[in-house]
Amino acid sequence: MIIYNPHNTRLLPDRILQADKILSQIHAKYCFITSSFLYKEKYRDIDVFVVSRSTKKISLENPKIKITIIDFNDLYSLFYHSVSKSCIAKNILPQKSLKVTVSDYWSVINEAIPTLLNQKNKYHKTVRFLVLYTEYFKTGEVLDTFQLNEKINSFKDYKEALGYVKRELPDIVNNHAKPSYVKRFFYTQAGYYKDILYYDAQSFLYQLVHSIIKGDHD
Repeated sequence: MIIYNPHNTRLLPDRILQADKILSQIHAKYCFITSSFLYKEKYRDIDVFVVSRSTKKISLENPKIKITIIDFNDLYSLFYHSVSKSCIAKNILPQKSLKVTVSDYWSVINEAIPTLLNQKNKYHKTVRFLVLYTEYFKTGEVLDTFQLNEKINSFKDYKEALGYVKRELPDIVNNHAKPSYVKRFFYTQAGYYKDILYYDAQSFLYQLVHSIIKGDHD
């Protein structure tokens, strides 16, 4: 068993033992457990991740165990670097250099904003990737699951999450992309939303695009 705990977060001793027992039941070399199960008395799910090339479904008897398969081709992703940063693993986990682009970031925003506006009371789950990508491009740091939960819980409601993206995005994009790319890519994006501005999500995204092009920020 390997414990990854870069911030010396207090892990519950009994959960360490339980995690070891769960991982021993999984017939895979690379598997790990992360999130609130390790450090909170109350938790909803036990998040188990298995790094494997197999797509075969893995299930254990405990209904709270949620197993996610991560393909070896996804080891470069921001998601993997985040969830594996603080965890309990069966063996030393494989690592690949992080690869993430501004285009990836915009794809996350483009998908998350409509969902967020359609499920306003469930924003905690929806904003996870928004926060993860925003903080990475803002600070260069990959948040682990503990840090990510703290940041998400700092938002009082979905409006604060939207304001956070609106405030941080223009500077982030303009600091990480060439002006020629910004204009070419985001002018194209603006065209997608122009004819459907009567939808709240598309209107918000359209405003974001123009704030990026102009370099505006609050």
